[in-house]
Amino acid sequence: MIATGTLTAQNWEEVQIETTKVADNIYMLKGAGGNIGVVTGEEGVMIVDNQFAPLAEKIKAAIAEISDKPVKYVVNTHWHGDHMGGNEVFGAEGSVIIAHDNVRTRVSTDQFMSFHKREVPARPEVAWPVITFSQNLTYHFNDEEVLIHYAQPAHTDGDAVVYFKNANVIHMGDTFVRYGYPFVDNSAGGSATGMVDNLDQVIDMINDQTVVIPGHGELSNRGDMIKFRDALKDIVESVTDAVEEGMSLDEIQNAGFTSKYDPEYNGDFITGKDFIMFLYEDLTN
Repeated sequence: MIATGTLTAQNWEEVQIETTKVADNIYMLKGAGGNIGVVTGEEGVMIVDNQFAPLAEKIKAAIAEISDKPVKYVVNTHWHGDHMGGNEVFGAEGSVIIAHDNVRTRVSTDQFMSFHKREVPARPEVAWPVITFSQNLTYHFNDEEVLIHYAQPAHTDGDAVVYFKNANVIHMGDTFVRYGYPFVDNSAGGSATGMVDNLDQVIDMINDQTVVIPGHGELSNRGDMIKFRDALKDIVESVTDAVEEGMSLDEIQNAGFTSKYDPEYNGDFITGKDFIMFLYEDLTN
């Protein structure tokens, strides 16, 4: 949600890390930034995302409450700092960082986020992923089959969805969030239409018993994802038709295409008009 490595107004001392048990050896940690997935076992700990660097010690302390094993692997769902800002800490301590090829490219070079009008400098090399993949990657760890699925351009061009098949738990990164309309980072190769396509793929991959860890917000399920997908798909279809008819961005934003969804999804971070802007840029570039 907050897509840089720092929060200028954040009082890190006040942030509390909340731990929720999701399955026998899988947990979700909430703090400031993206939700963290944790897999424990005799082979060590794997975490999915790690929030901001100033929270790393608190996150490590929360992990120590559920396992006395080291963090062996860190999986990044994408490159934004509220999800992988802790890479430099965990990487320096020997954790192996895993992410899509495009995540390594983006964290190793200066970036500019057009929506936030903000420059994001390259990360130190210790924070770069050392195992990367172009499509899917499967890990066998702690008696768990971990499918790291490339989500195609969606929230960014390097999104990963992490499915713990044996436990039937999936971490969606920011391809599925509960704060409202999704943020699509067009300047980092994201795609609003790709968000819908990816949700279609994942909904087919899981079942009604799957526990869904969203990028932000409370634990969810397949039904929550279907509802979210259907709303976005309806908006995509309406805006696509409007673009084909030659309507301008301003006309489309004021045509009421999101009005029936705004009471639930309009938020302080992303509004319906913002999502239409992401979509319009996607369809016209």
